[in-house]
Amino acid sequence: MVAETTIHDVVITADAHVGEPEAFRSRLPKKYRNMLPELTVDEHGNLEFRINGKNLDEPSQARPTARDLVREFRSDPSQGTDLTRRFQDMGIESVDAQVIFPNIGLTCSMGNQPADFYHTWARTYNDWVFELFESNKERLKPAAMLAVDDLDDLLAEAKRSIERGACTLFLPSVVPWRPYALSDYEPLWSLAEEASVPLNFHVFSGNVGLDAALNDITRLDESRYQQAKSMGKHPELDDERLNATVLGMAAGMNTVVELTGSGVLERHPGLRFVITESDFGWLAWTLQAMDQMQERRYLNMRKLPLRASEYFKRQGAITFGDDPVGLSTLDFIGADRVIWGNDYPHDEGTFPDSCLAIERVRNELSPCDAHKVLAANAAEWYGFDLNYLAANRAEIDAYAIASEDP
Repeated sequence: MVAETTIHDVVITADAHVGEPEAFRSRLPKKYRNMLPELTVDEHGNLEFRINGKNLDEPSQARPTARDLVREFRSDPSQGTDLTRRFQDMGIESVDAQVIFPNIGLTCSMGNQPADFYHTWARTYNDWVFELFESNKERLKPAAMLAVDDLDDLLAEAKRSIERGACTLFLPSVVPWRPYALSDYEPLWSLAEEASVPLNFHVFSGNVGLDAALNDITRLDESRYQQAKSMGKHPELDDERLNATVLGMAAGMNTVVELTGSGVLERHPGLRFVITESDFGWLAWTLQAMDQMQERRYLNMRKLPLRASEYFKRQGAITFGDDPVGLSTLDFIGADRVIWGNDYPHDEGTFPDSCLAIERVRNELSPCDAHKVLAANAAEWYGFDLNYLAANRAEIDAYAIASEDP
Protein backbone atom coordinates (compact mmCIF):
# COMPACT_ATOMS: atom_id res chain seq x y z
CA MET A 1 0.00 0.00 0.00
CA VAL A 2 1.32 3.43 -0.97
CA ALA A 3 1.69 5.99 1.81
CA GLU A 4 -1.38 8.23 2.16
CA THR A 5 0.71 11.39 1.88
CA THR A 6 1.97 10.23 -1.54
CA ILE A 7 -1.55 9.57 -2.80
CA HIS A 8 -2.48 13.12 -1.79
CA ASP A 9 0.14 14.41 -4.23
CA VAL A 10 -1.61 12.85 -7.22
CA VAL A 11 -3.30 15.25 -9.67
CA ILE A 12 -5.77 14.17 -12.37
CA THR A 13 -7.24 16.46 -14.99
CA ALA A 14 -10.78 15.47 -15.92
CA ASP A 15 -10.69 17.72 -18.99
CA ALA A 16 -7.97 17.33 -21.63
CA HIS A 17 -8.10 17.11 -25.42
CA VAL A 18 -6.59 15.36 -28.40
CA GLY A 19 -6.71 16.66 -31.96
CA GLU A 20 -7.76 14.90 -35.13
CA PRO A 21 -4.66 14.75 -37.39
CA GLU A 22 -4.35 13.08 -40.76
CA ALA A 23 -3.93 9.68 -39.08
CA PHE A 24 -7.53 10.00 -37.94
CA ARG A 25 -8.91 11.68 -41.07
CA SER A 26 -7.53 8.91 -43.29
CA ARG A 27 -9.67 6.37 -41.44
CA LEU A 28 -12.92 8.05 -42.43
CA PRO A 29 -14.66 6.81 -45.57
CA LYS A 30 -13.31 8.83 -48.50
CA LYS A 31 -16.66 10.51 -49.17
CA TYR A 32 -16.61 12.09 -45.70
CA ARG A 33 -13.00 13.24 -45.38
CA ASN A 34 -13.55 16.68 -46.90
CA MET A 35 -16.56 17.27 -44.66
CA LEU A 36 -14.42 17.04 -41.52
CA PRO A 37 -13.12 20.43 -40.34
CA GLU A 38 -9.32 20.59 -40.46
CA LEU A 39 -7.12 22.46 -37.95
CA THR A 40 -4.02 24.10 -39.41
CA VAL A 41 -1.56 26.72 -38.18
CA ASP A 42 -0.37 29.66 -40.30
CA GLU A 43 3.18 31.03 -40.44
CA HIS A 44 2.54 33.25 -37.39
CA GLY A 45 1.11 30.49 -35.24
CA ASN A 46 -2.54 31.47 -35.65
CA LEU A 47 -5.11 28.70 -35.91
CA GLU A 48 -7.01 28.18 -39.13
CA PHE A 49 -10.07 25.98 -39.50
CA ARG A 50 -10.80 24.70 -42.98
CA ILE A 51 -13.33 22.52 -44.75
CA ASN A 52 -12.33 21.15 -48.12
CA GLY A 53 -9.36 23.53 -48.15
CA LYS A 54 -11.43 26.67 -47.56
CA ASN A 55 -10.89 28.82 -44.47
CA LEU A 56 -13.97 29.05 -42.26
CA ASP A 57 -12.84 32.36 -40.70
CA GLU A 58 -10.99 35.46 -41.81
CA PRO A 59 -7.22 35.25 -41.16
CA SER A 60 -6.32 36.53 -37.69
CA GLN A 61 -4.35 39.77 -37.46
CA ALA A 62 -3.13 38.95 -33.95
CA ARG A 63 0.32 37.57 -33.23
CA PRO A 64 0.44 34.76 -30.67
CA THR A 65 2.80 35.20 -27.74
CA ALA A 66 5.40 32.61 -26.78
CA ARG A 67 2.93 31.34 -24.17
CA ASP A 68 0.18 31.05 -26.78
CA LEU A 69 2.38 28.97 -29.05
CA VAL A 70 2.56 26.08 -26.56
CA ARG A 71 -1.25 25.87 -26.44
CA GLU A 72 -3.96 24.77 -28.88
CA PHE A 73 -1.47 22.40 -30.59
CA ARG A 74 0.12 25.43 -32.31
CA SER A 75 3.58 23.95 -31.80
CA ASP A 76 2.50 20.30 -31.74
CA PRO A 77 1.81 19.06 -35.28
CA SER A 78 0.81 15.68 -33.84
CA GLN A 79 -2.13 17.43 -32.10
CA GLY A 80 -1.58 15.56 -28.87
CA THR A 81 -0.97 12.14 -30.40
CA ASP A 82 2.81 12.21 -29.80
CA LEU A 83 2.67 10.58 -26.39
CA THR A 84 6.18 11.62 -25.42
CA ARG A 85 5.24 15.26 -25.99
CA ARG A 86 1.95 14.71 -24.17
CA PHE A 87 3.66 13.20 -21.12
CA GLN A 88 6.22 16.01 -21.11
CA ASP A 89 3.41 18.54 -21.00
CA MET A 90 1.82 16.61 -18.17
CA GLY A 91 5.16 16.58 -16.37
CA ILE A 92 5.47 20.37 -16.60
CA GLU A 93 2.38 20.64 -14.37
CA SER A 94 2.87 17.41 -12.37
CA VAL A 95 -0.40 16.04 -13.76
CA ASP A 96 -0.54 12.26 -13.40
CA ALA A 97 -3.53 11.33 -15.56
CA GLN A 98 -6.08 12.73 -18.01
CA VAL A 99 -9.65 12.21 -19.14
CA ILE A 100 -9.46 13.02 -22.85
CA PHE A 101 -12.06 14.60 -25.13
CA PRO A 102 -11.87 15.36 -28.86
CA ASN A 103 -10.85 18.74 -30.21
CA ILE A 104 -12.75 19.49 -33.41
CA GLY A 105 -14.96 16.58 -32.37
CA LEU A 106 -16.71 18.87 -29.89
CA THR A 107 -18.60 20.14 -32.95
CA CYS A 108 -19.87 16.69 -33.95
CA SER A 109 -23.66 16.82 -34.48
CA MET A 110 -23.84 20.61 -34.63
CA GLY A 111 -23.46 21.22 -38.37
CA ASN A 112 -25.66 20.81 -41.44
CA GLN A 113 -24.19 17.61 -42.83
CA PRO A 114 -26.10 14.29 -43.15
CA ALA A 115 -26.69 12.36 -39.94
CA ASP A 116 -24.67 9.40 -41.18
CA PHE A 117 -21.58 11.61 -41.44
CA TYR A 118 -21.74 12.48 -37.74
CA HIS A 119 -22.37 8.91 -36.63
CA THR A 120 -19.55 7.63 -38.85
CA TRP A 121 -17.31 10.37 -37.44
CA ALA A 122 -18.11 9.27 -33.87
CA ARG A 123 -17.57 5.55 -34.51
CA THR A 124 -14.32 6.15 -36.38
CA TYR A 125 -13.04 8.52 -33.71
CA ASN A 126 -13.81 6.06 -30.93
CA ASP A 127 -11.95 3.24 -32.67
CA TRP A 128 -8.97 5.49 -33.36
CA VAL A 129 -8.71 7.14 -29.94
CA PHE A 130 -9.10 3.91 -27.96
CA GLU A 131 -6.34 2.31 -30.00
CA LEU A 132 -4.14 5.39 -29.57
CA PHE A 133 -4.27 5.37 -25.77
CA GLU A 134 -4.78 1.65 -25.08
CA SER A 135 -1.18 1.04 -23.99
CA ASN A 136 -1.38 3.91 -21.47
CA LYS A 137 -4.90 3.44 -20.16
CA GLU A 138 -3.78 3.74 -16.53
CA ARG A 139 -3.03 7.41 -17.20
CA LEU A 140 -4.95 8.34 -20.35
CA LYS A 141 -8.67 7.61 -20.54
CA PRO A 142 -10.59 8.82 -23.62
CA ALA A 143 -14.27 9.66 -23.49
CA ALA A 144 -16.38 7.86 -26.08
CA MET A 145 -17.98 10.39 -28.44
CA LEU A 146 -21.65 9.95 -29.37
CA ALA A 147 -23.56 11.54 -32.24
CA VAL A 148 -27.25 12.11 -31.56
CA ASP A 149 -29.21 12.34 -34.82
CA ASP A 150 -30.08 8.65 -35.22
CA LEU A 151 -31.27 7.22 -31.91
CA ASP A 152 -30.68 3.58 -32.88
CA ASP A 153 -27.14 4.39 -33.95
CA LEU A 154 -26.64 6.44 -30.78
CA LEU A 155 -27.65 3.52 -28.58
CA ALA A 156 -25.61 0.99 -30.55
CA GLU A 157 -22.44 3.07 -30.27
CA ALA A 158 -23.08 3.68 -26.57
CA LYS A 159 -23.35 -0.08 -26.00
CA ARG A 160 -20.22 -0.76 -28.05
CA SER A 161 -18.26 1.89 -26.14
CA ILE A 162 -19.35 0.55 -22.76
CA GLU A 163 -18.35 -2.98 -23.77
CA ARG A 164 -14.86 -1.81 -24.71
CA GLY A 165 -14.47 -0.15 -21.31
CA ALA A 166 -15.17 3.54 -21.97
CA CYS A 167 -14.83 5.60 -18.80
CA THR A 168 -17.59 8.00 -19.87
CA LEU A 169 -19.95 8.75 -22.77
CA PHE A 170 -19.63 12.25 -24.23
CA LEU A 171 -22.84 13.90 -25.52
CA PRO A 172 -23.49 17.41 -26.90
CA SER A 173 -24.41 19.87 -24.16
CA VAL A 174 -27.55 21.14 -25.90
CA VAL A 175 -29.63 19.48 -28.65
CA PRO A 176 -32.50 21.89 -29.47
CA TRP A 177 -33.93 19.67 -32.22
CA ARG A 178 -34.37 16.80 -29.73
CA PRO A 179 -34.00 18.04 -26.11
CA TYR A 180 -32.88 15.62 -23.43
CA ALA A 181 -36.21 16.10 -21.65
CA LEU A 182 -37.89 13.90 -24.29
CA SER A 183 -38.62 10.24 -23.64
CA ASP A 184 -36.66 9.37 -26.80
CA TYR A 185 -33.54 9.09 -24.65
CA GLU A 186 -34.94 6.70 -22.05
CA PRO A 187 -33.04 3.68 -23.46
CA LEU A 188 -29.77 5.62 -23.23
CA TRP A 189 -30.42 6.74 -19.65
CA SER A 190 -31.24 3.15 -18.67
CA LEU A 191 -28.16 1.77 -20.42
CA ALA A 192 -25.77 4.20 -18.73
CA GLU A 193 -27.46 3.70 -15.37
CA GLU A 194 -27.26 -0.09 -15.54
CA ALA A 195 -23.64 -0.01 -16.71
CA SER A 196 -22.70 2.62 -14.08
CA VAL A 197 -20.91 4.65 -16.76
CA PRO A 198 -21.28 8.42 -16.33
CA LEU A 199 -22.56 10.63 -19.11
CA ASN A 200 -20.48 13.68 -19.94
CA PHE A 201 -21.84 16.95 -21.29
CA HIS A 202 -18.76 18.89 -22.38
CA VAL A 203 -19.67 22.52 -23.05
CA PHE A 204 -18.88 24.20 -26.39
CA SER A 205 -20.65 21.26 -28.00
CA GLY A 206 -24.08 20.95 -29.53
CA ASN A 207 -26.09 23.90 -30.77
CA VAL A 208 -24.42 26.51 -28.54
CA GLY A 209 -20.89 25.37 -29.23
CA LEU A 210 -19.54 28.51 -30.91
CA ASP A 211 -22.21 31.18 -30.46
CA ALA A 212 -24.06 30.89 -27.18
CA ALA A 213 -27.26 32.86 -26.64
CA LEU A 214 -30.47 32.36 -24.69
CA ASN A 215 -32.84 31.92 -27.63
CA ASP A 216 -36.11 30.12 -28.35
CA ILE A 217 -36.13 29.43 -32.07
CA THR A 218 -39.44 27.55 -31.82
CA ARG A 219 -41.27 30.88 -31.37
CA LEU A 220 -39.89 32.43 -34.56
CA ASP A 221 -41.92 32.62 -37.75
CA GLU A 222 -40.21 31.55 -40.98
CA SER A 223 -38.98 35.02 -41.97
CA ARG A 224 -37.51 35.71 -38.54
CA TYR A 225 -35.95 32.24 -38.43
CA GLN A 226 -34.21 32.86 -41.75
CA GLN A 227 -33.04 36.27 -40.54
CA ALA A 228 -31.65 34.75 -37.34
CA LYS A 229 -29.92 32.00 -39.33
CA SER A 230 -28.27 34.54 -41.63
CA MET A 231 -26.88 36.42 -38.61
CA GLY A 232 -24.30 33.68 -38.23
CA LYS A 233 -22.60 35.13 -41.31
CA HIS A 234 -22.84 38.77 -40.20
CA PRO A 235 -19.37 40.42 -40.17
CA GLU A 236 -20.12 42.32 -36.96
CA LEU A 237 -20.87 39.04 -35.19
CA ASP A 238 -18.10 36.93 -36.66
CA ASP A 239 -15.30 37.79 -34.24
CA GLU A 240 -14.54 36.18 -30.89
CA ARG A 241 -16.85 37.83 -28.38
CA LEU A 242 -17.34 37.25 -24.68
CA ASN A 243 -20.73 35.60 -25.18
CA ALA A 244 -19.14 32.85 -27.26
CA THR A 245 -16.88 31.82 -24.38
CA VAL A 246 -18.67 32.96 -21.22
CA LEU A 247 -22.20 31.93 -22.22
CA GLY A 248 -20.73 28.83 -23.85
CA MET A 249 -19.41 27.78 -20.43
CA ALA A 250 -22.78 28.53 -18.85
CA ALA A 251 -24.50 26.19 -21.32
CA GLY A 252 -24.02 23.47 -18.70
CA MET A 253 -26.77 25.20 -16.74
CA ASN A 254 -29.26 24.09 -19.38
CA THR A 255 -28.26 20.45 -18.98
CA VAL A 256 -28.50 20.51 -15.18
CA VAL A 257 -31.93 22.13 -15.22
CA GLU A 258 -33.24 20.00 -18.09
CA LEU A 259 -32.24 16.65 -16.58
CA THR A 260 -33.60 17.70 -13.20
CA GLY A 261 -36.82 19.46 -14.16
CA SER A 262 -37.90 16.84 -16.68
CA GLY A 263 -37.67 14.08 -14.08
CA VAL A 264 -34.84 12.16 -15.80
CA LEU A 265 -32.78 12.06 -12.60
CA GLU A 266 -35.81 11.08 -10.52
CA ARG A 267 -36.64 8.17 -12.86
CA HIS A 268 -32.99 7.06 -13.02
CA PRO A 269 -31.51 7.50 -9.55
CA GLY A 270 -28.37 5.59 -10.52
CA LEU A 271 -27.66 7.73 -13.59
CA ARG A 272 -24.54 9.88 -13.15
CA PHE A 273 -23.53 12.87 -15.25
CA VAL A 274 -20.71 15.41 -15.45
CA ILE A 275 -20.74 18.95 -16.80
CA THR A 276 -17.23 19.54 -18.18
CA GLU A 277 -15.18 22.69 -18.84
CA SER A 278 -17.83 25.01 -17.45
CA ASP A 279 -16.35 26.23 -14.15
CA PHE A 280 -18.99 26.27 -11.43
CA GLY A 281 -19.44 29.72 -9.93
CA TRP A 282 -22.93 29.70 -11.48
CA LEU A 283 -23.91 26.30 -10.13
CA ALA A 284 -24.82 27.26 -6.55
CA TRP A 285 -27.21 29.94 -7.79
CA THR A 286 -28.73 27.49 -10.30
CA LEU A 287 -29.41 24.88 -7.62
CA GLN A 288 -30.83 27.55 -5.31
CA ALA A 289 -33.05 28.96 -8.07
CA MET A 290 -34.39 25.49 -8.93
CA ASP A 291 -35.28 24.92 -5.29
CA GLN A 292 -36.97 28.30 -4.99
CA MET A 293 -39.02 27.93 -8.17
CA GLN A 294 -40.03 24.40 -7.19
CA GLU A 295 -41.30 25.72 -3.86
CA ARG A 296 -42.90 28.97 -5.06
CA ARG A 297 -44.51 28.20 -8.40
CA TYR A 298 -47.74 26.33 -8.73
CA LEU A 299 -48.83 26.70 -12.36
CA ASN A 300 -47.30 24.20 -14.78
CA MET A 301 -44.46 23.25 -12.43
CA ARG A 302 -43.51 19.57 -12.39
CA LYS A 303 -43.42 18.43 -8.77
CA LEU A 304 -40.38 16.40 -7.72
CA PRO A 305 -40.21 14.19 -4.62
CA LEU A 306 -36.82 15.66 -3.62
CA ARG A 307 -35.61 19.24 -3.58
CA ALA A 308 -34.30 19.99 -7.06
CA SER A 309 -30.76 20.63 -5.81
CA GLU A 310 -30.62 17.21 -4.16
CA TYR A 311 -30.61 15.46 -7.54
CA PHE A 312 -27.38 17.15 -8.60
CA LYS A 313 -25.84 16.48 -5.19
CA ARG A 314 -26.81 12.83 -5.57
CA GLN A 315 -25.99 12.25 -9.25
CA GLY A 316 -24.04 15.13 -10.78
CA ALA A 317 -20.52 16.48 -10.90
CA ILE A 318 -18.84 19.44 -12.56
CA THR A 319 -15.31 20.35 -13.64
CA PHE A 320 -13.45 23.64 -13.34
CA GLY A 321 -10.00 25.04 -14.07
CA ASP A 322 -9.43 28.12 -11.92
CA ASP A 323 -12.61 29.39 -10.29
CA PRO A 324 -12.21 31.23 -6.96
CA VAL A 325 -15.91 32.18 -6.97
CA GLY A 326 -16.85 28.52 -7.38
CA LEU A 327 -14.49 27.45 -4.59
CA SER A 328 -16.22 29.91 -2.25
CA THR A 329 -19.48 27.96 -2.76
CA LEU A 330 -18.01 24.52 -2.15
CA ASP A 331 -19.75 24.08 1.21
CA PHE A 332 -23.10 24.34 -0.60
CA ILE A 333 -22.15 22.24 -3.65
CA GLY A 334 -20.18 19.55 -1.83
CA ALA A 335 -16.50 18.72 -2.37
CA ASP A 336 -17.37 15.30 -3.78
CA ARG A 337 -19.29 16.95 -6.68
CA VAL A 338 -16.41 19.06 -8.05
CA ILE A 339 -13.52 17.82 -10.22
CA TRP A 340 -10.49 19.76 -11.44
CA GLY A 341 -9.48 19.92 -15.13
CA ASN A 342 -6.88 22.02 -16.96
CA ASP A 343 -8.54 21.91 -20.42
CA TYR A 344 -5.20 20.94 -21.96
CA PRO A 345 -4.09 22.55 -24.24
CA HIS A 346 -6.84 25.09 -24.98
CA ASP A 347 -6.42 28.86 -24.72
CA GLU A 348 -9.20 29.24 -22.14
CA GLY A 349 -7.67 26.54 -19.94
CA THR A 350 -4.92 26.79 -17.33
CA PHE A 351 -2.12 24.95 -19.19
CA PRO A 352 0.86 25.51 -18.94
CA ASP A 353 0.34 27.37 -15.66
CA SER A 354 -1.94 24.94 -13.86
CA CYS A 355 0.41 24.82 -10.88
CA LEU A 356 -1.08 28.17 -9.83
CA ALA A 357 -4.65 26.83 -10.00
CA ILE A 358 -3.64 23.65 -8.16
CA GLU A 359 -1.94 25.71 -5.47
CA ARG A 360 -5.11 27.79 -5.04
CA VAL A 361 -7.15 24.63 -4.45
CA ARG A 362 -4.68 23.36 -1.87
CA ASN A 363 -4.46 26.71 -0.11
CA GLU A 364 -8.20 27.40 0.05
CA LEU A 365 -9.54 23.92 0.83
CA SER A 366 -8.84 21.44 3.56
CA PRO A 367 -6.32 18.70 2.65
CA CYS A 368 -9.18 16.19 2.46
CA ASP A 369 -11.32 18.34 0.15
CA ALA A 370 -8.35 19.37 -1.99
CA HIS A 371 -7.51 15.70 -2.54
CA LYS A 372 -11.10 14.99 -3.59
CA VAL A 373 -11.16 17.86 -6.06
CA LEU A 374 -7.69 17.24 -7.55
CA ALA A 375 -7.70 13.45 -7.75
CA ALA A 376 -10.05 11.28 -5.69
CA ASN A 377 -13.28 12.37 -7.38
CA ALA A 378 -11.84 11.79 -10.85
CA ALA A 379 -10.57 8.40 -9.74
CA GLU A 380 -14.03 7.43 -8.47
CA TRP A 381 -15.96 8.71 -11.49
CA TYR A 382 -13.57 7.55 -14.22
CA GLY A 383 -11.84 4.52 -12.73
CA PHE A 384 -8.26 5.67 -12.16
CA ASP A 385 -6.12 3.69 -9.71
CA LEU A 386 -4.69 6.21 -7.25
CA ASN A 387 -2.29 3.66 -5.80
CA TYR A 388 -0.82 3.01 -9.24
CA LEU A 389 -0.51 6.72 -10.02
CA ALA A 390 1.11 7.46 -6.67
CA ALA A 391 3.55 4.57 -6.97
CA ASN A 392 4.59 5.70 -10.47
CA ARG A 393 4.84 9.45 -10.05
CA ALA A 394 8.55 9.25 -10.92
CA GLU A 395 7.58 8.55 -14.54
CA ILE A 396 5.88 11.93 -14.85
CA ASP A 397 8.77 13.65 -13.07
CA ALA A 398 11.19 12.08 -15.56
CA TYR A 399 9.21 13.46 -18.49
CA ALA A 400 9.25 16.89 -16.88
CA ILE A 401 13.05 16.76 -16.55
CA ALA A 402 13.39 15.56 -20.15
CA SER A 403 11.30 18.48 -21.40
CA GLU A 404 13.81 20.89 -19.80
CA ASP A 405 16.85 19.36 -21.52
CA PRO A 406 18.33 21.50 -24.33
